[in-house]
Amino acid sequence: MTIDLLSLIVGGILLLLALLTPLMNPFFRRLRKTDDTPSSEQPPVTILLVSNGDHVALDEHLPLFLTQEYGPGYEVIVVTEKADMETENVLKRYSQNERLYHTFVPESSRYMSKSKLAITLGVKAAKNEWIILTDPRCKPTDSHWVEAMSGQMRAGKSMVLGYVNYSEEAKSYQQFERLHTALYLLREAQQGRPYRTNCMNVAFRKSEFLDQQGFLEHLKFSIGEYDFLVNKYGRQGNVAVATDAETLLTENAIPSKSWQNRQVYYYEVGKHLDGGAWLRVLRASDRWAQILNYFLIFAAGIFAGLTQRWILLGVAVAALILTIVLRSLIGRKALKEFDIHIPAWRVVPLEINLLWHRILTRMRYEYADKNDFISHKV
Repeated sequence: MTIDLLSLIVGGILLLLALLTPLMNPFFRRLRKTDDTPSSEQPPVTILLVSNGDHVALDEHLPLFLTQEYGPGYEVIVVTEKADMETENVLKRYSQNERLYHTFVPESSRYMSKSKLAITLGVKAAKNEWIILTDPRCKPTDSHWVEAMSGQMRAGKSMVLGYVNYSEEAKSYQQFERLHTALYLLREAQQGRPYRTNCMNVAFRKSEFLDQQGFLEHLKFSIGEYDFLVNKYGRQGNVAVATDAETLLTENAIPSKSWQNRQVYYYEVGKHLDGGAWLRVLRASDRWAQILNYFLIFAAGIFAGLTQRWILLGVAVAALILTIVLRSLIGRKALKEFDIHIPAWRVVPLEINLLWHRILTRMRYEYADKNDFISHKV
């Protein structure tokens, strides 16, 4: 069995790509650990929850927000629609808690985003400068969540971004996709280029929100509250990323249709955000490096089989195994850090699924009625 020059060159390229392309991966680019030394002057905080009509989730999770251990003090404001009787009944059961306040979105607010209006009303009602915005479908995983988030509320910072896991009842792909996307976005924020967020765990300053007129230019969009918030108020490089385990929230699993709609909405939101050019280049580079690696491995394997270059065929198989092992180990380590229980053997299939899913989501967006993304009148 002879080794020809072509086999040596192609085999070398395959092994080199198998070693390098797994590193072109958000799971490999680690987030910098934030300084976990508490700020010397931790501020009082307002937790703002905008009801989405899911009174069951609110009833389940509200006690976890009301029983946080935080010395400087905090309040919880829930904003609901006035006609939402189920949610009102939930709030009445907790009305004796001195930390809880609630307000309503006017029924006359028909032609603007009710969620953005609800956030604005909640911000105006807040007594404190720092506000943590989240959703009743999310719950703290630790009684020191407020304390951990406030530890990043330092001088010179005007926003803190935290991560939100899906609950274990959610599909593995949904859990995987969220972290995969979030690692790109959170790292961009750490690099001073905050673009948007896919997690409902954002702290910001009341004064900046009101001084810059909140969501004024985006009120017509029925979606994207957190994205517009981060894009508008985090563009000065003044964003902290909270990476401590105590800062994590867990979001209830949502139906597949709702999750797919959320992914489609991101395409529309992205058209109205500033920046993001480097992020798009980075994601495209990672994606095409992954595709190129697999393509060359299989192309070389087929070529080697047809021309009876058995050593090259063996190298192609070795390159494939090396790629799978490295990507699996790198992915599993990142997932474990965020307490996501997906076995290593599923990492590569889920990564490949990401490629197909993005194509399908783009197609759904192109055929979607664009009026679904706005409140129809401004």
